Amino acid sequence: MVYKFDPIHFDGTIFDLDETSVMVRGCYEFLRRNEPIPASYFPKKLTFQKATDVLPDMFHMSRDFLVFSERARGVIEDWAPGQIEFIPVACDAKPRIAATLSFDSAYYFVNILGRAQRILWYETPSRPFGPQDDGVERFGLTQNFHKWRLRDRSPGEPLIWHEEWWRDGNKEYRGHSEVLVDDALWRQLDANFPDQLHPMQADDD
Repeated sequence: MVYKFDPIHFDGTIFDLDETSVMVRGCYEFLRRNEPIPASYFPKKLTFQKATDVLPDMFHMSRDFLVFSERARGVIEDWAPGQIEFIPVACDAKPRIAATLSFDSAYYFVNILGRAQRILWYETPSRPFGPQDDGVERFGLTQNFHKWRLRDRSPGEPLIWHEEWWRDGNKEYRGHSEVLVDDALWRQLDANFPDQLHPMQADDD
């Protein structure tokens, strides 16, 4: 089984970040090319200006950028070593807010290094992108992750990854905007950090 990796909490839920807690301009170009983002594009500090509960071990700074605690890093390093780059980020808040958040010893941006091509595109609903100057027809995933079809993991393939592009003749298929995680790792994270991940299982119709 495969899950769409999606922590439940993000800026604006049980915590609020200030306006300085953003990525450096230009980082989306690396996402567009399905390449890891250089560490220099990540902010050095996250400043929390409001909190109503303990900070989760896995959360979104913003929709495309994930942060893990030292505790979550430990689980990943045990199960999927070398598949994620952990970029340190300081977390700051006024004493009253920090007491509510109860910070772990360290936090990291998660830069997914793993790449694999497991989506079975001819069995998976896709949506066409707009016309391209090179004449290549390009397609992406629909949001109905239940209908995504994936092959089983082969030995040596990552447990957490971005999809590599797949080309068939004049058609190119891109699903790299999603972070995908294999069942074995998802269950470990869910067991260690309950109620922090949406159970978004793909291929479950």
